[in-house]
Amino acid sequence: MPGKYIDCLRLNGHMLRHLLRGRVLRPEDFSLSYDALSSRYNASWLTHLAPVTDRMLALLPKTGPDSVLLDLGCGSGHTTAFLEEHCPDARITAVDISRGMLNEAVKICSRSRFECADMLEYLRRVPAESVDLIVSAWALGYSHPTKLFREVRRVLTPGGILLFVTNLATTLAPVFHAYRRTLARYPERTLGAIFHHFPPDAGFLHRLLEKNWFRMDFFEEGRIGVTPPEDVPLAEWLLSTGILAGFDRILPLASDPEVAAYFTGEVRNSGLPLAHRYVMAKGIKL
Repeated sequence: MPGKYIDCLRLNGHMLRHLLRGRVLRPEDFSLSYDALSSRYNASWLTHLAPVTDRMLALLPKTGPDSVLLDLGCGSGHTTAFLEEHCPDARITAVDISRGMLNEAVKICSRSRFECADMLEYLRRVPAESVDLIVSAWALGYSHPTKLFREVRRVLTPGGILLFVTNLATTLAPVFHAYRRTLARYPERTLGAIFHHFPPDAGFLHRLLEKNWFRMDFFEEGRIGVTPPEDVPLAEWLLSTGILAGFDRILPLASDPEVAAYFTGEVRNSGLPLAHRYVMAKGIKL
C-alpha cells in the first residue's frame, strides 16, 4: 500500500511539471493518433460500432431539396456515405481533425465537401442558423461538449436537428483502469498531462441538451460488448481501434515494450470482455 501512494505522488509530480511546461493532451494529439491508425480503423473498430451507428442513422428525418447537413467528426466516412445515399438533394459537409481518416472517407464518398479541422473551431466559423441537420458519430468527446453544444444551437436553423451517438468517459473501464495504473507505474515515461472532455454520464448530456433548448425526440444509454481478437496482441489491437487515441501520445504504449507489457497485463487483470458505454440522442432546436 505505501508503494501505491508513492507511485501516485510521483505521477502527480510529473503531471504538474508537464502542466507547468504547457505539455497537455491537445486536439492535435488525437489527430496524430488517428492519422496513424486510419487504414486499420474500419476493420479493428468500426465493425463493432456500425450496428449502433446504423440505428442512430435510422432516426434521420427526411430532408428537403438544398438542405444543409453537417457531419461532425466524420472519421472514415461511414456516416457521411449514408447521408449521401439517403439525402441525395442535400448539401453535405463532413469535418474531421484527422487527415488520415478523411483520406479513408473520400474513398467511399463522392459528393460531400470535406474539411480537416477541429469540430469546435469549424463551427465557430459557420454562420448562425445556416445548418438544418447536424450528425455526429462517436466524436463529441474529442472536443469540448459544453462549448460545442452552444455552437451547435447557434448554427442550427429553428427546428433544426442534432443527432449523435457518443461514448462516455466511463466506457471500457478495464482499459482505462489499466492505463491509469500504467501511468502510475511509469510516470517518468509520460510525455504530458491529461485533460479530456468525454461526457461523464448520460445525465450530463441530457442536461446539456435541455440547457441549450433542445427538445428530446430520442435518448438512449447503452453498451456494446467487445471481445478482443485472439490472434493480435491486445495492446496492438487497442492502439488500432482509436480507443486510446491521444492517450497513446502521453504514454508510449506503441514504442516501449516494457510499458506495453505492463499495460496489457493490467487490462487482463481488470477483466475481459469489454463494454463500450454510449449515449444516443436526437434533439430538436426549440
